[in-house]
Amino acid sequence: MLSPSRCLLLLYAVLPSLLLAAVSPACAGISTDTVASEKPLEKELLQADEPTAESLAALIANLGDSDYHKREAAAAAIKSIGPTALDALLAAAEISDDLEVSMRSRSLVNAIPLHMPHDSAEVAKLLDTFKRQDFAERVQVMHRLLRIDNNAGIEPLARLVRLERSTSGSRVASALLAREWSPNDPFWDSMRVPILAGLGGSTRPTAVFLRSLVAFAEANASLAEGRQQTPPERAVALTKQAESLAASTAAFEILCRGAADEPPAGEQDVASDSGASVVTKETIRIFARCRMDMLLAAGRRDEAVAMAGAALEACCSADRPSDTAVAETVAMLVWGVDHGMPEIVDRLALHTEFLNSHLLVGYAAAFAEQTRHDKPKAEKLADEAFAQTEATFADRLQAAFLLAKWGCTEWATRAYGSLIDNPKTPAVDFAKTAILYSEFLHDQARDDEATKCLQKLIDGRGDEKENEGPQDRMLQQLGRDPRSIRSRMHFFDACDAEARQDAAACRSAVGRSLDAYDKDVDALIALYKLPDNTPQQRADAVLRIKKALVQIDSEIEALPDDTNGYNEYAWLVANTEGDIEKATRYSKLSLIMSFDNSSYLDTLAHCRLAAGDHAGAIRWQSLARRQEPHNRTIQRNLERFRQLAK
Repeated sequence: MLSPSRCLLLLYAVLPSLLLAAVSPACAGISTDTVASEKPLEKELLQADEPTAESLAALIANLGDSDYHKREAAAAAIKSIGPTALDALLAAAEISDDLEVSMRSRSLVNAIPLHMPHDSAEVAKLLDTFKRQDFAERVQVMHRLLRIDNNAGIEPLARLVRLERSTSGSRVASALLAREWSPNDPFWDSMRVPILAGLGGSTRPTAVFLRSLVAFAEANASLAEGRQQTPPERAVALTKQAESLAASTAAFEILCRGAADEPPAGEQDVASDSGASVVTKETIRIFARCRMDMLLAAGRRDEAVAMAGAALEACCSADRPSDTAVAETVAMLVWGVDHGMPEIVDRLALHTEFLNSHLLVGYAAAFAEQTRHDKPKAEKLADEAFAQTEATFADRLQAAFLLAKWGCTEWATRAYGSLIDNPKTPAVDFAKTAILYSEFLHDQARDDEATKCLQKLIDGRGDEKENEGPQDRMLQQLGRDPRSIRSRMHFFDACDAEARQDAAACRSAVGRSLDAYDKDVDALIALYKLPDNTPQQRADAVLRIKKALVQIDSEIEALPDDTNGYNEYAWLVANTEGDIEKATRYSKLSLIMSFDNSSYLDTLAHCRLAAGDHAGAIRWQSLARRQEPHNRTIQRNLERFRQLAK
């Protein structure tokens, strides 16, 4: 009779092959028939495509054999099997009652590479040292796997959900993949099969949740697209949708219990207890939001709204630090608005003091009421937030920035304008406001106002009688080259002239921009694209671009961790000419250091377009829009890419 631990080992070993058989019987590998007794176990395994569950369990048991040579032979055979053996080894490391088996299994888990023979060279390189990296580095690898071209990293990332050694790491990998789904997302379907292949038969709650999401999405898509024509077929799809939603609910509850029961200190490779806690909390939040989207897609709106409302109330709990409560309340409320549930704002009626004492919460509530088309209430909340006397200048600037990001242009204009026009605004906050406000105005195609905004910063406020020296030093303290600010002002002037169809004024303003700062990439692009360029003027523009690229390359060499240089190089080449492969490589490097930054995603989309990859351009630009759905420039670019792809 098999011992309980041996039975569990057998179960862990057989699940992957069972799932594979269910997906494609022809590709399920060797059968699970009893191995012929006359063959040595190790030799039989080396000859087979994949081990049987029984033979793998027996091999693992041999790790604890009293015969040293048997132990070593078993270890060598397991190594030769590779990642296929990892599920069973992880189980043995955790549950075996034989200390030798447990220790050797753990050692083998760390020794067996995570990559598979069919992985690309890029994936294999990323996974080669994965186990030796600390938690933060492993998370960065997960980010990179998620964004490899043509979804080549999706199966390996799902494999990490199953095989990552820490609970926190498995949660991160699963959450990253779950976050990619939204109803009617055209890019999700291509991820479905790789995710299932990577998960195998893992029984980890993170894997069960993700597998249920894949099943739900498939059923939901078939229902939404009307592929189920007959009543019986529709009934099957509805049943599958309900079953997968129930499975995700059960897995989510287990994940939440695990997050509450397992102390952060158990994650030995997370930098700190608080770091583990933050990771766990964020991943649980992603899973919860995914479930709300599933409920909405399944037509169970009341349940989704109730869940979102409860989450919002939990954010503004009285026993939580004020800054954390404000940030999380605003984030949850805005998420609810963007996902079609603005009515959750009603839950804040139970927290009126909290609502009235934090202008960011007040503005977020106004945004929700505006979305509900209750304009009087929205204006009242926005006016009350604007009139708050306790808010700091930094809070007001953050509010202006967020209002712009949410698409509340009138309130953003008022918030920015009040800081620009207030003589009591501290000099540093005034400079930050002028820079952010000018970019907001540029995005709104209000370039004449953007020009004046930066002119006010460059001139200094008259009542302070600042001269150029102190003003320049302050900009340098903010990490901004004063020359680039002057150049940006002239570039906005050029954009305004272009909108007025004044070609001469546009050329003159572009020239002034480059005179102020000859490495301004947007001015160089504008010079290159001037419609009335003569051949000589075009050649001069190309020479200027080449010179700027050399300068940027030198800066990258000097400051390799500064993402801005990589992005500038890629943006300039993508919009003019040069080595597009190098530009794409630089753009990807910027995204490695700043995951899913909307501006950098926009740059990579332009690189793909320049390389002739219209589908890639649309994909990356869609990701940029997901980060900033109300950014008009990003939206215009996406629409242009779609037109070019037709």
